[in-house]
Amino acid sequence: MSIQDKYLVPPYKIQIGKDKLDRQFYTTEVVFDTSKYFSLTNTIEKQILNDKGFLDLEVVDLQFLLKNLQGSIEEKLKTYSFDNSKLFTFIRDWMSYKIIGLERLMPLLIDDRVQEIYLDKPNTPLYLDHQDFGRCITNIILSEEELNQFKTRLCLEKDVVLNILNPSLKVELKTNSFHIRAAIDIPPLASDGMSMNIRKLRNKIWTLPELIQKNMLSIEATAYLLFILKRRYNITIIGEPGSGKTTLANAIDLLTPPEWRKITVEDVIESIEQTRFKKFQTRYSVSPFETKMSKNSKSQEIIKLLHRSPNWVFLGEIQTAEHSKALFEALSAGLVGIQTCHGRSAEMMILRWINQHEIPLSSILTLDILIEVNCFFEDWRIKRNVFRIVEISKEPLFSKQIISSLSDIDLFETFRFDLKGDCLTKNHDLFETPTLNMIRQKEKISRAKFESEMDNIKKKLENLLKNKIFDPVKVMNYLLYDQSKLLSKKEKISNKSLT
Repeated sequence: MSIQDKYLVPPYKIQIGKDKLDRQFYTTEVVFDTSKYFSLTNTIEKQILNDKGFLDLEVVDLQFLLKNLQGSIEEKLKTYSFDNSKLFTFIRDWMSYKIIGLERLMPLLIDDRVQEIYLDKPNTPLYLDHQDFGRCITNIILSEEELNQFKTRLCLEKDVVLNILNPSLKVELKTNSFHIRAAIDIPPLASDGMSMNIRKLRNKIWTLPELIQKNMLSIEATAYLLFILKRRYNITIIGEPGSGKTTLANAIDLLTPPEWRKITVEDVIESIEQTRFKKFQTRYSVSPFETKMSKNSKSQEIIKLLHRSPNWVFLGEIQTAEHSKALFEALSAGLVGIQTCHGRSAEMMILRWINQHEIPLSSILTLDILIEVNCFFEDWRIKRNVFRIVEISKEPLFSKQIISSLSDIDLFETFRFDLKGDCLTKNHDLFETPTLNMIRQKEKISRAKFESEMDNIKKKLENLLKNKIFDPVKVMNYLLYDQSKLLSKKEKISNKSLT
């Protein structure tokens, strides 16, 4: 086994290794010798479990539970002398995780480099997707008791029951240490026993300059999207599960103008809370599509948006036929925003809308920008990129053409990923794209003015990349307000580039 990396996620140490078959392994270990402190920790644990107090409450959310557990453990640990304050914190945190039954799962939950966690069936190792190393097999096989404890914790958070009649559960769980979306299936649906998928919702916010650095986008394509975004045109991001759709949607959404009134409608909240950035934003949490009886379905809330006067709408995932019908009704009524859809390509997504969701052909013309994101493995590492940016031609609208078949819908491929050059490249004159033609119908903009604005955005993006500035506040201040003075001296952007 060759060691690829080692790092600390207190109170755990993480090691990434690779075997002769090029399989990657993610192993965890507590940073201190737990056996050395067994008598101490066992005594404190028994005292806490025997004490009456917050543990006797019927329903306690995980963050409240962890906070109070750590406080109780601290009080009891203070009676013992610790020369090493770090050790004190390590023991406190490890004990709190152990008492709630998440001792071995917790390192995966609190490690920001872990993106997704999987369990196929009981008595098999957990495996995960790592930000830097891709897919890794862990050294963790959760016992039946540990699986039941985690399942029970999720049911308590959602206040639902998981049983034969309701064998699926999807829950968002947020603490100060991690933010996840967990999906669990049990028999009879999961024929081999309980299966689990835990999506980590990254605490650190991805910004567009950082995605450019990761080669997910090009500078020119990003500048074009920002030019379009400023003028409020609809954006739909299409891709497979785990391809980075929501990450890209959030990075784009972060750069909407501050004066816009923004509304989000999601079954699991994956949008970024932006009132902390002095933006106008209202977020609605609706019942997931798995819920059979719902008083606040996503489609109902989308329709309600017509009376809430948003300038921009973040809809998250459009999953069902009901969602799609509500989306296109909203678009036809003039609502504009960003949403994601599961699909392999723009063409296949349109076929799904028309054939399976029964969306009228003419309604497809209400879409503007379609972004295809791609996800694939390369030596166990996950690669993600924007494969295409396509636009819906509006020519039938201008020519008053009747849309009678799929052939009447023209997809204009503005950008495509060049496999040889390993980058997203421009396919057409951007001033002649369908969306620019729409903009030119409403706004007096010359080619010179368009190119000047594009060049200005590109220079700003280049400066952010050159100085490795990915902090969301600094990125917003520079791209939205041109406030380079807010950068630190070390990160200061040259005045020559400010045009």
